[in-house]
Amino acid sequence: MDLRDQWNRLLPHAQPLGDDLLARYTEQQRHYHDQRHLTEMLEAIDQLADLADDADTVRLAAWFHDAIYDPTADPGENEEVSAQLAELELSAYGVPAEQVEEVGRLIRLTAKHDCDPDDANGAVLCDADLRILSLPADRYDEYAVGIREEYGHISDRDFARGRMTFLQGLAGTPLYATSRGHEQWESAARENLERELSNWAPKAARPISGLIPMIYLGAALGVIVAASVLLGRGLGAAAHWPAAPDEATGFPVWAPIAGTAIAAALTCAWFRRAQPRLVTIPALALVGLGVVAIGVCWWRWPAAQPGAAMSERWPYLMLASVALVLAGGLLALARRLRLAPPYALAPPRFLALGVTVVCASLLAWIVVSAGEPFVQARLETANTVSTTTTVPPGVLPVQLDGELAWSREVPATGAIAGTAGGVAELRSDGVVMSDATTGQIRWRYARADVDGAASSGSRGLLVSGDGQTLAAHLPYAGDRAPSGIELPTYAVLDAKTGKPLTEVHTDGTALAVNADQLLVAEGKYVVAHGVSNPTHWRARLQCAVTQGVLLADQAVVVDACDDNHAVARGLDLETGKQLWEADLGIRFELSSELDPTTWVGDMVAVPDSREVSGLVWTGAAGGTLYQWAVDVGEGRAIWASPIPGTPRPRLGTSSCDAQLTATHASLVLVTCRTSNEPGEAQNYDVSAVSPADGSTQWHHLLPVPPKLQRPEYPRDGFGMLPDGRVVTLMPQADGTCSPVMIGTTGIQPRPIVAGPTAASVADTKKVTCDKPAVTVADGRPIFSDNTRLFALN
Repeated sequence: MDLRDQWNRLLPHAQPLGDDLLARYTEQQRHYHDQRHLTEMLEAIDQLADLADDADTVRLAAWFHDAIYDPTADPGENEEVSAQLAELELSAYGVPAEQVEEVGRLIRLTAKHDCDPDDANGAVLCDADLRILSLPADRYDEYAVGIREEYGHISDRDFARGRMTFLQGLAGTPLYATSRGHEQWESAARENLERELSNWAPKAARPISGLIPMIYLGAALGVIVAASVLLGRGLGAAAHWPAAPDEATGFPVWAPIAGTAIAAALTCAWFRRAQPRLVTIPALALVGLGVVAIGVCWWRWPAAQPGAAMSERWPYLMLASVALVLAGGLLALARRLRLAPPYALAPPRFLALGVTVVCASLLAWIVVSAGEPFVQARLETANTVSTTTTVPPGVLPVQLDGELAWSREVPATGAIAGTAGGVAELRSDGVVMSDATTGQIRWRYARADVDGAASSGSRGLLVSGDGQTLAAHLPYAGDRAPSGIELPTYAVLDAKTGKPLTEVHTDGTALAVNADQLLVAEGKYVVAHGVSNPTHWRARLQCAVTQGVLLADQAVVVDACDDNHAVARGLDLETGKQLWEADLGIRFELSSELDPTTWVGDMVAVPDSREVSGLVWTGAAGGTLYQWAVDVGEGRAIWASPIPGTPRPRLGTSSCDAQLTATHASLVLVTCRTSNEPGEAQNYDVSAVSPADGSTQWHHLLPVPPKLQRPEYPRDGFGMLPDGRVVTLMPQADGTCSPVMIGTTGIQPRPIVAGPTAASVADTKKVTCDKPAVTVADGRPIFSDNTRLFALN
């Protein structure tokens, strides 16, 4: 029976519609999707008719499923417009609405042939549409040629890749949804698919692209071997440290042997291309085993205890667990790439095996070599944490650098700062410089119009990097200033002689000073005022300027906006022209709800280098402080490291202003940890990192009693010695107030030792820990308790 008779039996009153459909299936662009395909599809539906819920509805869907066919259309577009045509035409010819809706649904199924298990009509239609796959080889080859002609507008390589992707998608799932189709047609269809895939593989692949999956396979095998070695290192280490002699079992040789055996077995499975599950299943198993092992290591990870070191076992086991997850991921990626058309062409077996062995050996060596310093760095970080500041019973007091050198009562100071000329004190009306060795006043700078200068705190004194120049913020009192005259608000002084170098009036905030310039931030402007030279420039930036430092040839500033924007910039010292910029938002996510004047912290220059480091708070995890570094020579961000659990400045009573200082070899940070209950001690984070990469050198937690907890304490109450140690004043358990040294050896109280004179003994007893301030001058720590200034030998 020809197609016209079949249509008339199906819808006798719709002959014009049948004629239109038959004409559509003879269009010029059709080489496979023609009347022959429709005939074969209807024949297949007849063979499966008893399995459908409504065979006539399935036949109607078959008539319309390719009614509109454009080879250049997007995937699924032909099926959609064909379904819309069927719904429009069938409704016009009076077909019941329920049947029209079912026809449209069935046509749309043929876009992906994904039928639900209980969809009888859909299964019959999809199986009929794919019947061509199981027909004899000569007919299948005609079908393949017809498809290629329909897609003649696509190049051979692109068509080969697209065709292979389509065929592989079909081959990866059951082809036929009905039980009869699966039993009678599945085997022949898969043979045809395999034959066509082998024909397209050479045309789809890139030159030597088959080696790419081998590289990933070799990487996966290398990581497996490395994981076995790391596993052996972990199992061979004692569970606790220090370990008893019987707890050290030694390195288990079976671990690397087992890892090598697994790698060899996977290599054999890989080259058996007919067994893809021999690679897929181990990949999933490795990922699952690694995830479980990470969970076990996390659960059993020992808590840090004061004075107790951590064993190597858990860091090595954690590293081995992560390596297992990585190996499984690499193996799965290699398996996926081998099936991708561009990489499907297998290279010569000996070449593939050689590449696999080389990559495996290289990755195994890299992972094991990198694992050792990684573990040691983690151990160093964990084993240097201390939470005690008291002297153990029976231990004699240890001097800081000798006995009390000098001590004298002073008016309440706003801040102290170490300079090349001694220790500078910010008084209410000016600056006083004292000799660091004797405590004698060397010079004084005061102005009658100044009042309340001490209220500026530590931000009221700026010292140049070489200590030779001092800038003091000296705001004048309104009732003392002559009318119509703008008095200077900053005085730049020679630190050794007290000679005024220049006086500047500005409503901005001084950022940095040296013998040549005073750098001032005035909103979005940076202004350089000449000190020993007439250089003066004014540069406008995008946002409010918050921090800055002066180097030999440039000024480095940070400007920040409310829209998550913070940029470090280098400005030429002669003209103010921008030399470079580094967007800090690339390194970490900034917080739009924060005020830039508070969430951008200290910035320092590393001595004798081209590196500048600074601080930024973000809103991540309730408040996270990030430390960053930029190379001012190249104008790029080098690294950024988070310090979690750090309250943002001026956010509640437990927050604080962090202090960042630098030596040639260390960046030392002092900041407070998360909030504490009122009346309880609060942990302060005191740490040192390498300027090169931000890696931890030492790190300690210092409990700070409630009486010292104020936002200014980290900035004012800690000083750094030239060797990188940090010193502060802390109350002790016996009621005394003593310096505390913090460094590589931990947290060590150093009680003050009185000199041989009665006056020295009396001075020692007068020292208190009320609002302590600390600085370093001439390598000597200078302390202030708000009423007394003293130094140690």
